[in-house]
Amino acid sequence: MQADFPQRVRAGERLLGSFAFLPSPGLVEVLGRAGLDHVIIDQEHSRKGWDVVENMVRAADAAGIAALVRVAWNDEKEILHVLETGAAGIVLPFVESAADVRRAAAALRYAPEGTRGTCTQTRAAGYGSRKQGFVQYAQACNRQLLLVGQIESRKGLENIEEIVAAQPGLDVVFLGRSDLASDLGKPGQTHDPEVEAATGRIVASARAAGKVVGIAHYEAAEVATWGARGCSFFALASESGFLLRQVARFVEDAAQSAPP
Repeated sequence: MQADFPQRVRAGERLLGSFAFLPSPGLVEVLGRAGLDHVIIDQEHSRKGWDVVENMVRAADAAGIAALVRVAWNDEKEILHVLETGAAGIVLPFVESAADVRRAAAALRYAPEGTRGTCTQTRAAGYGSRKQGFVQYAQACNRQLLLVGQIESRKGLENIEEIVAAQPGLDVVFLGRSDLASDLGKPGQTHDPEVEAATGRIVASARAAGKVVGIAHYEAAEVATWGARGCSFFALASESGFLLRQVARFVEDAAQSAPP
């Protein structure tokens, strides 16, 4: 991971990434070599063994990009598993209250700022080899680890002002448009006026609180569109979906160029 990645996120620099659903360290490395800034390893919808997750984080490190992990739920031990792999932070689904934020923020940090369990023998801690000592390492973790929260329900929308005001708080407010649309009674209709108004409220509240806003997308053109609306943290909705679309386009183009 680039050492300045947390600072770049918090500064609102435009950063490009992708969710990673497939259990493939090699594909994570390819994403890094292609020039992305980060990858979000999914543990919510596509559960993987923790050894696989750690190797995907390791591959991201090898490629020089940041690896975050989307956890399945807001649980202290779940978050601890992620952090011990050496990930740069977590993506938390279905944030619905300030209490949700504070719970995850505590799990992310060592005492006295949080409740993260202590172990010097993990990959994140350098297997006990860190020369600066554990105190300095813990302080660095507390400063640098990122907390990204997805707002993707009616309750999260209704509580958005308290969510973005929570301290310690979110580094990135991430729009979960698909689940939000479903919870608003508009499944699959992310461009419905009610859903658009809801996402607009989330973006406005986050920006007013000085928060970075992120979004998942499918095409490159959406980066400019959502960038103009206040987003700076981007992630392709899935590497597998992007790969499928690109290969399908290749097959179609090849078929059209084939001799009759």
